[in-house]
Amino acid sequence: MAEAHKDGAKRATSVPAFLKVQIEQAQSRLAQLEEGAEKALKDLAEKGRASRKDLETMLVKLAKDDRLVDLRGKLERFQKTGADRAEEWKDKAESFRSEALERIVELQGKAVSFLGVATKDEVEELHRELDRLAKRFEKGQKARPAKKAVKKAEA
Repeated sequence: MAEAHKDGAKRATSVPAFLKVQIEQAQSRLAQLEEGAEKALKDLAEKGRASRKDLETMLVKLAKDDRLVDLRGKLERFQKTGADRAEEWKDKAESFRSEALERIVELQGKAVSFLGVATKDEVEELHRELDRLAKRFEKGQKARPAKKAVKKAEA
């Protein structure tokens, strides 16, 4: 049993040595990867700063460019002119609408008079007269004879 213990001890010491070599190799590869990643990040950060500076200089140039200022002015004038014209067209459309409504009412009146159809007021007056006669009829009163009929009877 002592021999088995000695063989186990040898194996226990040889396995960690084998793993130690593998771990060292993995650590050296990780160190290389870390160095590469750090270098890539530094390069990207440097490029980002450079492109930001380029963008800032371009924006400064654009802000100073007279053409851009002129375009802004033209755009503001176009907006004002467009708003004014839209208001004019709105007013014209409203006046056209009111004129059209007046003409329709006028033509409607002419059509009613041409066809001999009673107007709304005439129909309402006729309705009131019929209501009055219906009430008299219900009370049992006779309608008054027309004046012409009374004169003929006297003669």
